[in-house]
Amino acid sequence: MAIRLGSTVINCADLDAMTRFWSAALGLEPTSGADDFRLLRGPHVNLSLQRASAPVSARDQMHLDLYTDDQRHEVDRLVGLGARFVRHVEDDPADDWVVLADPEDNLFCVCAKPAAEVRDPAAWPGAGPAA
Repeated sequence: MAIRLGSTVINCADLDAMTRFWSAALGLEPTSGADDFRLLRGPHVNLSLQRASAPVSARDQMHLDLYTDDQRHEVDRLVGLGARFVRHVEDDPADDWVVLADPEDNLFCVCAKPAAEVRDPAAWPGAGPAA
């Protein structure tokens, strides 16, 4: 498969409280402990939490991260299907994503994540339970 759902991302104010809640609620393990982002992994699902820089509204509380081995191809394909390019974030070589908007202006990200990296938790930078 060329593109796959990698994670649902929830914007939040209290990252530690949300990490405790969602880890316990869904039986997930935190695999990153950054100050502004947490990836919670399970055998069949990922859930990501990110600290919101502004108060969270219902419109921008969640978005999808789509993982792909061929980011450029998938971005072009999705734009061809009706998505709108918003921005490309590539300031960290290990974390490259393109923000798109669907036809109703809901944002989602197309992340450059090789399939092998996604399947193997040890391959993720900073892998291991959050402190």
